[in-house]
Amino acid sequence: MALLLIIALGLGLRLGEAWDGRPPVFDAAAYARIAGNLERGEGFTLGPQATQPASNYSPGLPLLAAGFYRLTGGVHERSARVALALLGTLSILFSFLIARRLAGTGAGLVAAAAVAIYPSLIEYQGMLMGEPLAASLLSGAVLALLWAEAGSQRARYVLPGALLGALALLRPEFLGVSALLALVVLVSGPRGAWRGSVPNALLLLAGVAVVVAPWTARNAVALDRFVPVSTGGGQVLFAGNYLPSGGDPEDVGREVLERHPGLTRRLAIEYLPSDTALEHGATSQERVEAVLERLRLEQILAALARQRYPGSEADRALARMGRERLWHAVSDEPLDYAGFLAAKTWRLWGHGPRRVMREPVWEVLHWLLLTLALIGLVRLAARRRWEALLLGLTLLAITAAAALLVASPRRALVALPLVAALAGVGATACRDSLARWLR
Repeated sequence: MALLLIIALGLGLRLGEAWDGRPPVFDAAAYARIAGNLERGEGFTLGPQATQPASNYSPGLPLLAAGFYRLTGGVHERSARVALALLGTLSILFSFLIARRLAGTGAGLVAAAAVAIYPSLIEYQGMLMGEPLAASLLSGAVLALLWAEAGSQRARYVLPGALLGALALLRPEFLGVSALLALVVLVSGPRGAWRGSVPNALLLLAGVAVVVAPWTARNAVALDRFVPVSTGGGQVLFAGNYLPSGGDPEDVGREVLERHPGLTRRLAIEYLPSDTALEHGATSQERVEAVLERLRLEQILAALARQRYPGSEADRALARMGRERLWHAVSDEPLDYAGFLAAKTWRLWGHGPRRVMREPVWEVLHWLLLTLALIGLVRLAARRRWEALLLGLTLLAITAAAALLVASPRRALVALPLVAALAGVGATACRDSLARWLR
């Protein structure tokens, strides 16, 4: 009964957000535009006014929304948001089931309650954003993997693989996480019998491939090159390793413009042709501010790539520039780069996304979950539970991806059901310790 009440609360909060809607962030508006163009038969495109190619966006959410549009007979974003809210609510149940398996019903209820009321997950249901759905897919994949490990039928491993494949269509970095989880499957068998786990790991990867391969094949035709899920990797690699930004992706554009005055002047002339003061008499800072007001980061970085490598495709040029910056930072400025990575890790986990998570009560909830999750992970590891390896490496991989690329708290939001499940384990550990102390 408690679980049903928690799920009802979480579902009601999500449906309320989905029905009312929220002003979309830029990515949500882009997903909505692509989905609408798909429904109108215009293809996977952002339209002629786009500041970057549609291939830079992950295809999972626009394709799913377009499918909802087809079922409802037109572009009805509210219906798509409601359907996504129903799917997002599954993360509450999945988190409960994972925690209950690890530490009992009490742990499961703690996990479910945390996911049900976590404000960022709820607010993102008010727009076409993939994080709530991704949270359901990741927790569902982990739950399916636990189910597969508990059984004797190898075919069970296809299900977590398929869920991870669907997740990769929303967040391409989970292709790498899938490979890491296949490695966990390899080592999870009895000691010395890892060869018997090879088919299980291969079936997991086959499940991923079955879901991702059709889109990869489409990309090979549409983009005339091998792109597993989406382009844009060069942009996030460069932005994610631009040390002057201090790890804040919102500062990359400003820092690039301030360090490349010639580029700033050229962009001002190109995009602000009627403002002669900015062309000739403005200070460099005024010019930077004017360009930042008019252009988005991807436009600034594309112009920088064209300046550095004329004739080269922007994303490939940025990927090359990003690798150069990464190598330079690791080899010549290792201490500065270590601090840079620490700042990005703090940005990832220090608070949840959206302004609501800066409110004191929700900041306390966020840090309480992280603290209890760490206690829960230590408890599982001390008991030599292989689930500690599974959950710990998943969270570590998400952290590493953010540290190497762009450290947005949205990346951590996908893992919230797993964090909540570990927090449930930690809460029961604290309860048991307190009970023993009181005796």
